[in-house]
Amino acid sequence: METKQIFKRKIYDQILEWKNSPVRNSALLIEGARGKSTVVEEFAKNEFPGNYLIVDFRKESDDVKALFNNIKDLNNFFRQFFLSQNKVLKEGGLIVFDEIQFCPKAREAIKDFVNDGRYRFIETGSLISIKENTQDIMIPSEERRIDMFPMDFEEYLWAIENNNTFPLLKTYIDNHEIIPQAIHEQFLEKFRTYMLIGGMPKVLSIFIETNSFKLANDEKLDILKLYRDDLRKHDDKFGTICGALFDAIPSQLTKDNRRFIISSVEDKKRYGQIEKSLSDLCDFRIVNRVRFVNTLESPININIDEDKFKLYFCDTGLLISQLVKVSNENMNKAYFDFIRGKSSLNLGSIYESISVQQLLIKGINPLYHKYELLDKEEGKTKTYELDLVVEQDFKVSAIEIKSSKNYTTSSLDNIKNKYQQLKIKKYVFGIKNIKFEAEKSTLPIYLILLIIL
Repeated sequence: METKQIFKRKIYDQILEWKNSPVRNSALLIEGARGKSTVVEEFAKNEFPGNYLIVDFRKESDDVKALFNNIKDLNNFFRQFFLSQNKVLKEGGLIVFDEIQFCPKAREAIKDFVNDGRYRFIETGSLISIKENTQDIMIPSEERRIDMFPMDFEEYLWAIENNNTFPLLKTYIDNHEIIPQAIHEQFLEKFRTYMLIGGMPKVLSIFIETNSFKLANDEKLDILKLYRDDLRKHDDKFGTICGALFDAIPSQLTKDNRRFIISSVEDKKRYGQIEKSLSDLCDFRIVNRVRFVNTLESPININIDEDKFKLYFCDTGLLISQLVKVSNENMNKAYFDFIRGKSSLNLGSIYESISVQQLLIKGINPLYHKYELLDKEEGKTKTYELDLVVEQDFKVSAIEIKSSKNYTTSSLDNIKNKYQQLKIKKYVFGIKNIKFEAEKSTLPIYLILLIIL
């Protein structure tokens, strides 16, 4: 019998905050990456011991689902419902509607259940199916939604029993100290391993149990296949091109500027159709979109160019599985080369992808930017590109992502000549150790979660 590993996840604290809030006027809808059901089940066991019920609508009969068609008399409904589950809850108990997309009427009934107040409710499900199955129901306003992302690097470290690592590493940043080189190299390898495996809990569980890159990769390929199957069904139903856009991401990221070119996928689709496909991919939480911003003058969000963007997989482990096209016999070598920093893959796209992923998990939505500047010595205009730019509290930070030891930072260094009136924080994240300069901070890529803007 397969043993389900339970990993410590940060979203648990968000669910706990919802449970302990004195304002109890909402159910909780958890959207996003895989692993939701496991976290919610663990939460129910810990926080509502003996007084919870998990209803998996994938497995429930049509008769049970039909109960939600008539909820006018809630006393009668709960009597029939608990009889169907062979369990009765005390008031204040938790009811989990898992895979809610398979019973849209249960989601519509949340409004009445919350207003009734007898029980607490959590919903989880596949975002693709949830979105498709809401056309004929009234979406309840009594839902509080939170996003679940793939595991971040700190959660990965918890999973491999490095529980106190991040607080210790942060002290080096706080004290402006260089991390001892042996430790630095060790964590670069850990981070590269994390990038390879990715943040999908089941993939990580398989890797921890077997120490097999192949078995972990097989699970990632299965996830990608499920994504493609779901996207194909979605495209057939709504006339979108989500599947084609998703499949094009790896090849688009191998280009020098990594900007996604729609015409290379489909040049005959209307703009509205393309935008719906892009929005759906992002809403399904399987793609991260980084838009282009025309200027760094605050607020930068009002200067976004919607036609220019880069697309990344939500999970960098899935991206690497697409980029590594080798036989099973050569997979271990390819992966070990990557961990040791000797890979022939396009590392720039991978390091950008993981950086975007970590920032989004942190609640930061990155953009990217290009600017032109006259080079007086050469007498010509040059174009500079900033990998990522973010704005927090009207303060702008520019970030360069570097995957090698030898690089220049001309895009960062010339910002002051382009935006003379702005005070812009500048960061380089890559494989080098900590270095603080007057106008620029260089930090290891594995510390990007600790960025202070």
